Amino acid sequence: MSHWNRVVIIGVGLLGGSIAMALKQRGLANCVAGVGRNAQRLQQARAAGMIDETYTDIEPAALDADLVIACTPVQQIAADILSATRWAKPSTLFTDVGSTKAAIISELEGKISRGTFVGSHPLAGSEKSGFENARADLFENRLTLVTPSENTPNQATEHTKALWNSLGAQVREMSPPQHDAVLAVTSHLPHLIASALAANTPPDHLDFVAAGWRDCTRIAAGDVELWCQILRENRRPVLQAVENFAKVLHSWQTALENDQPEQILSLLESGKQIRDQAVGN
Repeated sequence: MSHWNRVVIIGVGLLGGSIAMALKQRGLANCVAGVGRNAQRLQQARAAGMIDETYTDIEPAALDADLVIACTPVQQIAADILSATRWAKPSTLFTDVGSTKAAIISELEGKISRGTFVGSHPLAGSEKSGFENARADLFENRLTLVTPSENTPNQATEHTKALWNSLGAQVREMSPPQHDAVLAVTSHLPHLIASALAANTPPDHLDFVAAGWRDCTRIAAGDVELWCQILRENRRPVLQAVENFAKVLHSWQTALENDQPEQILSLLESGKQIRDQAVGN
């Protein structure tokens, strides 16, 4: 298992707080420092036992850090990492939890003079936010994607994998572009669809929504500013996913317009088969 002397978490929310809790509960870090904009919120996280030190500035927090994890919105991650590198050690490992990868890595490539960055994305979030919803077991048996670039040293990649393994996660490695293409289909498009479905529901119909509507729209309750950044950062893969989904919707429209029971049944069976394959019967 990995062990770190000093870990710095930038952004002590759901994911950052869960990482901090897991590190402390498993005895994987001697000191966990939290960085954020709201000093009062940081003190509350410290009082809850999540973190040992609090900072509202990144640079002094990163002094002597062995590991820095950026848990901020995707359009802020690169700048936060670069700020931390100013006081980093040559051996410092930097990673993140961002839902997009290619843009972040492109911003950082060739700009980190001390330490090494390896992208990460734990597939363990929720529509809830804030450290109040953090859990030490959030990553147990959940998948984390590690996304080194072509220039990432193998040792840094292996250390990053070991970090997530030590938090209980299963780890898979993939390239940043592959990550973004896959997540556009499995995460970003579903959020877009959930939001569109919710927005398409007339207000005078809301008294009649049941489990199906609630299940399909649950993720639309997520932080809208955060998701705006994710969709913009991964705009081109998401657009491709939208185009492919539009073709499927057209098949549904044609089958219904022409009252084709065999085609409707085939479309339903296709969806059920894929869903059962992903999550079980």
